[in-house]
Amino acid sequence: MVVDSTYYDLLGISATATELEIKKAYRKKAIQHHPDKNKDDPTAADRFKEIAEAYQVLSDKELRGRYDKYGKEQAIPKEGFEDPSEFFGMIFGGSAFADYIGELTLLKDLSKTYEMQADDEETAPESAKAGESSNPGNSTEGAKTSNFSEESHETTHVEQTASTFTTSRPGLTIAAGDGTECGPQMTEEDRKKAIDLERKKKKEEEIAQYEEECRIKKEEMVAELSQKLISRISLWTETDKANDVTKSFTEKLRYEAEVLKMESFGLEILHTIGSIYRSKAKTFLNKQKFLGISGFFSSIKEKGGVVMDTFRTISTALDAQSTMNELSKMQERKETAAKLELEREEKERIKAEKIARGEPVEEEEPVEDAVKEEPKKEEEPIPTDEDIAEMEKRLLGKVLAAAWKGSQFEISGTVRGACDSVLYDKSVSLEKRIERARALIMIGDIFLGTERSSGEQEEARIFEELVAEASEKRARK
Repeated sequence: MVVDSTYYDLLGISATATELEIKKAYRKKAIQHHPDKNKDDPTAADRFKEIAEAYQVLSDKELRGRYDKYGKEQAIPKEGFEDPSEFFGMIFGGSAFADYIGELTLLKDLSKTYEMQADDEETAPESAKAGESSNPGNSTEGAKTSNFSEESHETTHVEQTASTFTTSRPGLTIAAGDGTECGPQMTEEDRKKAIDLERKKKKEEEIAQYEEECRIKKEEMVAELSQKLISRISLWTETDKANDVTKSFTEKLRYEAEVLKMESFGLEILHTIGSIYRSKAKTFLNKQKFLGISGFFSSIKEKGGVVMDTFRTISTALDAQSTMNELSKMQERKETAAKLELEREEKERIKAEKIARGEPVEEEEPVEDAVKEEPKKEEEPIPTDEDIAEMEKRLLGKVLAAAWKGSQFEISGTVRGACDSVLYDKSVSLEKRIERARALIMIGDIFLGTERSSGEQEEARIFEELVAEASEKRARK
């Protein structure tokens, strides 16, 4: 018996609801009353907030216990309630898969590398301009040597770099800062090339160092995920594997899969993990058969799958880019048409004012017959607001698909690495590794067998859009 059932009523569940029932009810109600889906309803935001508060309390065992005994006032989180929109994005942001796939960093790492390369491209022209402004064409040789001395702090090894030029250009001397000659002299062009070459080398070293750090972090994460996977399957591998133990193990996995499929792209992630677990385990088991021939062909098939995953990832991204360009052109056509319409209306207004004042009106010159006879190019129709809205909806779907493909590519690599560590650790007996493979097949079959009903599928489509919008809003802050 609970003293207050308000929160349960808001989610439409009983006071005895399980963790899974609470989460499912919250997602359904949050989608139903999300402000972005109810823009004409001024009460939607308040209901959405109440639903979020109800879930924040009921999903926390300690807070739920206090709420059941003492009511709302004794069940307020220490840090206060989260912003409902941010909370919605956070709890369905895929973090529940962290023990399976770790942190997804591919896009972040690529963006960081791109930024480092872009910074180098931006600073190089500025350095060249700075050199030109301080060394005009009619400057004396002393001015050139002085400027070289001032810029020497930008590169500590420019003299070594410059040697690549002096070797092939004998007879030139480098002038020191005091005007004395200390070897073959560099021309202004060679000096700039030396500085740019040194800067490029330094930037390449920085990028290589960053990529090496990323590689080490990835290896550490795969090692951690491997240990978590070993711990998870030990619930079966470290037992007598009796029927009741196996049943308990599989039921636990099915329940977990039902929870995980509710996450952002949850079903897709489950199927990706399940497919890799089963493929890796079967390849390993086939290698233990006579001569390991079937295992060899399984490995070839697996590598072919990696290539196809790469191709699909790139194709999906290009498709999203194409739709983005198409939307941009539609918006440009609409803006151009609106501008021309304003210009026409302005001309009509001026003409009307002149007529009202009795002033002569200049008639537009007639178009020549030759021009009239020229075949007109078929003009593309001016897109309406509805056309653009529909294209934006299509673009969102393709952007989500591209984001998923990129994430799936990274997830696949991480999960494959964890499976290899679990199955090919020679410090573990072959018998134990065979048991691990059998456990992975069980998990793979359950994850691949997890599905959504037609109602859940439509709910998931709306849900993915809302999560994407919530994530975008967080990124803008």
